[in-house]
Amino acid sequence: MKAFSQLFLANLKIVYRNKSGFFWSIAVPVGLYIALAVLPIPNISGTLNYKNFALPGVIAYVIMQSGVYTLAYWMVDLKARGVIKRFLVTPLKNSDLVLSLIAARLTIILIQIILITLIGVIFFHAAFAGNIISALIISLLGGGIFLLIGLLISNAANSYETAAPITAAIGMPFAFLGNLFIPISILPKAFQIISQCLPISYLADGLRQAYLYQFNFSLILKDILFLFLWFIGFLILTVSVFRLKE
Repeated sequence: MKAFSQLFLANLKIVYRNKSGFFWSIAVPVGLYIALAVLPIPNISGTLNYKNFALPGVIAYVIMQSGVYTLAYWMVDLKARGVIKRFLVTPLKNSDLVLSLIAARLTIILIQIILITLIGVIFFHAAFAGNIISALIISLLGGGIFLLIGLLISNAANSYETAAPITAAIGMPFAFLGNLFIPISILPKAFQIISQCLPISYLADGLRQAYLYQFNFSLILKDILFLFLWFIGFLILTVSVFRLKE
């Protein structure tokens, strides 16, 4: 436990000390939400204001990006700089290294979510029903899924050039078909079927239910169930194939 806590704090310090990277990890999604909030986009389904629809979508995008892009590239960079090799010769357990990394990244994700939510609510009067428990459960499940995907990508790639096409192939369908910025219902039927198979669709829908409505477990039960199944699946796969290696 002591090794885990020390590694957890060390990972947080690494992210914090990279002030440029930390700034852009906040600035880019905030800028994206501001752009979407000020555009004269019609209401969704007749009554749902687009800025209220977009806020949970942007947050789901941030969660996805933190794993598929940020973590994957960061792990590949550690390999390239020989940091992983130095870890491997220490008596630290691989499980402590990986779990502390995921815990630190989940903490950063929660900070991002809070900041984006505050900006949306304070400056754009976006809806937030105060359903914190539901939002937290959904965010942690989604964060766990996409961080595991990031680890799997880093396991398959040894350089940025190898990782980039993999992240693009995974991230682009998530971004365009994931119920983030346009509702699934307006997509062509074939794309709707694909969208309903993606974990990010349930992440976005679960966050939308948590942000727009008071706590009602029946509203988010389906989203939590599907996210939990995706999480267990990726956890089993990651435990089976992921290894810290150069």
